[in-house]
Amino acid sequence: MTAPATRREILLSRDTLLGLVAVLVLAAICVLLGMWQFGRYEERRDEAAVIRTNYDAAPVALDQVLPDHEAPLPSADAWTPVTMEGSYCTDAECVLYVRNRQLSGTVGFWQLVPFRTEDGTTLLVVRGWVPSDSGESSPADPPPVPDGEQTVTARLRPAEVVLDREPPPGQTHSVNPRQSAGLMGLGSADLVSGAYGELLAEEPAVEKPAALPAPDTSLGPHLSYAFQWWIFALFFPAALLYRTRSRFQDLAAETRELELEAGRRGSSTEPNAEATPEAGTTGAGTTAHQADSRTAPPGHGEDRGAPGTGPARSPRRSDDQRPRRAVRTRRRGQDEEEEDALIDQQGH
Repeated sequence: MTAPATRREILLSRDTLLGLVAVLVLAAICVLLGMWQFGRYEERRDEAAVIRTNYDAAPVALDQVLPDHEAPLPSADAWTPVTMEGSYCTDAECVLYVRNRQLSGTVGFWQLVPFRTEDGTTLLVVRGWVPSDSGESSPADPPPVPDGEQTVTARLRPAEVVLDREPPPGQTHSVNPRQSAGLMGLGSADLVSGAYGELLAEEPAVEKPAALPAPDTSLGPHLSYAFQWWIFALFFPAALLYRTRSRFQDLAAETRELELEAGRRGSSTEPNAEATPEAGTTGAGTTAHQADSRTAPPGHGEDRGAPGTGPARSPRRSDDQRPRRAVRTRRRGQDEEEEDALIDQQGH
């Protein structure tokens, strides 16, 4: 199978396809979580911008911000200071304490009192924070609500949701104007039901609970969380690409190993070249030897024997491995025999 076909098989394998599905699902979850965190960041950014714009703004009339008393407070008008002239309801039933409110890490109560304006509009006002009595779930020595005409400046806050829990007498769990007015025994006529006020100042000045802290304008960690989730979303495709690339590299290494193994096997099956004499060389050597035998002078390389006997062949060396051919004995002539006999007689 060729390398492209094998790569295609890896890409279309069951493991790769399942990994791709898992990557898409996990990446989509991370992207959605990042978008959710980014949405919270945008909300905090918009809220902080509203606080910076309205918190220290000049006070305006209540009807200028909320002409419809039953309408919810627009988010762009949150923390807007309003000025009202009228009086507090000082009856014992009119004063409520909102439970589980913190100031500097200490749990206490908010003092909630209705303020009726000169035109008959009623706005619930949080006058401040009161500590909790030790050992009892009740406010400790709250300051009295002032009597008589007052000029009150308060920052508007949106109404809280209703908590479906039965509070102790004289207390409530949230600042919801309709629910709180029912606990106070007030009617809903001309009641500002979509907002409540957070006390900023009273004229004439009297003793009041601890002022509530300024709102937090920090944007929080939502933007960094969003980028973290998006980085996580990129991690899963990168992991799948790395795994697929590693499989391709393993395939390439395996292919190279197979090619090297095939090359080694091919070289081992070739015949070994041995140094063997060529046919022409042997024949030429033999022919030259025969020619030397025929042209050598008589008695050359031979032992002299007794008269009348043929020449004796010289002994061969044991290490001479050259091929030998039989040497045919030449018949001696009469002149040669007479010469040999004359030499023998002179010797005697």
